[in-house]
Amino acid sequence: MELRYYLNILERRAIVIFIVAALAVSVVASAGLLTTPLYTTGATVRVMQDVGVLDLRINQTYGEILMNTYGRVLTSWPVLAAAARRLESPLAVTQLRQQVLVEVVPDTELMWIAVEDKDPAFARDLANTLAEILVEYADELYVGSSKSTRQIVEEQLASVANDLEEDRQKLASMLATGQVGAEVQALSRQITFGEEAYNRLLDQYEMTRLNESLRANSITIIAPAKLPQSPSNGIGLTQIGLGLVIGLFGGVGLALVLENLDTRIHSPQQLESLTHLPVLGMVPQGLLSLGNSEHTNGTGRIKMIEEAYRLLSINLQMLGEDNSVNTILITSAMPREGKSTIAVNLAQTLAERGQTVFLVESDLRRPAVAKMLDIDDGLGLGRLLAEPPADNRELLSQIVRPAKQPTLFVIAGDSTPAHPTALLASPALENLLRYLSTQAQTTLLDAPPVLGVADVSILVQKADGVILVVAEGIATRERIRAALRQLEAGRANVLGLIFLQRGSKGSDYVYG
Repeated sequence: MELRYYLNILERRAIVIFIVAALAVSVVASAGLLTTPLYTTGATVRVMQDVGVLDLRINQTYGEILMNTYGRVLTSWPVLAAAARRLESPLAVTQLRQQVLVEVVPDTELMWIAVEDKDPAFARDLANTLAEILVEYADELYVGSSKSTRQIVEEQLASVANDLEEDRQKLASMLATGQVGAEVQALSRQITFGEEAYNRLLDQYEMTRLNESLRANSITIIAPAKLPQSPSNGIGLTQIGLGLVIGLFGGVGLALVLENLDTRIHSPQQLESLTHLPVLGMVPQGLLSLGNSEHTNGTGRIKMIEEAYRLLSINLQMLGEDNSVNTILITSAMPREGKSTIAVNLAQTLAERGQTVFLVESDLRRPAVAKMLDIDDGLGLGRLLAEPPADNRELLSQIVRPAKQPTLFVIAGDSTPAHPTALLASPALENLLRYLSTQAQTTLLDAPPVLGVADVSILVQKADGVILVVAEGIATRERIRAALRQLEAGRANVLGLIFLQRGSKGSDYVYG
């Protein structure tokens, strides 16, 4: 029930949803046409953590700090200024900073240096230049302009080797001359200490050389930037599809808002949800009478109207099996909701099924039945109530007119009387209805609208049941509630509702 209710809303508001979706797609497409194309490319570099073989404990927090540091270095004024000079770019550093984006790939040692620009070649060159500058910066950071640890150890090695060589030559000279004693032994021990010191320095040299080599290669370019082939801000199928989805959601939202603001009734599901009363029938707009060709469009539509009223008559007959319903009053909340047309069509349909039917036009203010059935409206219910049948049986026979169907008899409304409410409240109408109930299976009262006049409040007390007509797109929730409250105050037996479809929609069945 709920799904059908919302689907009915979407069907009814389809034009709103379509317009919003079309506008969303148009805005996205227009943005793509009017936006200056920008090209994005980037170079990927690997940043090793700032540790060597002397410190094998890798700290993850330090690695994040290092990556963020290099990211700030890349967007710093000196680096961007150096890149602008190398590329001979006229752009200011502030403009270049807006075009550069540095991203750290999570859980890796990789950094992406991205550049966005109107010129794809400039974007490529700037990304690669920034990557090269970062590598140079790392080399200078670990080597610098002063002596490195390796150079210092290397000088110490040379000094120790030189001293060791001199001591060895001196010892050889002393041994060649045959010298012995404490001086020779002291020199031998000095040479042994020197060799041990040299070996220690040699190990230290190899360690510092390897460590410096690792540091010097801490940043390497993994993938240089390539020339981008298409704009990064271009509008493609993905963006258009996203715009369509957003437009559809926006259209559905707007449709639901409009539905909430629109108090008119558009479907029988709305009607049942509002009133908690059964919808006895859904009937198309149109008159089943001698003037069919003037009121309907083709035989197929006439057949559709006929079948709708046949179904309505069957539903009424089923109501009568459980309840003693002979006199039925047909009304609506407001004028121009098609109640008189429905009363005429229903009367003809019931008569077609073989029932004897009286159609009484009890709307003395705006009578319409006589014109619909093309009968003389000179004498009618107003005259009859002024001269009750008990006093003038001949007048009753003159006022009751046969219709096209042999078992349908009509009491039309005559010229508007001075006091219609007083006439309807007179015992004469109650006597008349009691008499008609003995002559026919069904008596239909075409009553005035519920709201605005007191006539219906009087008539419902004389009828066995009331049917409220609700016209699609005319009746509002407030008026229907007010009409039902007034009927309830008059202790009316509301049998159900008839939903009048004012559009051309109906059953998909093809009538032959």
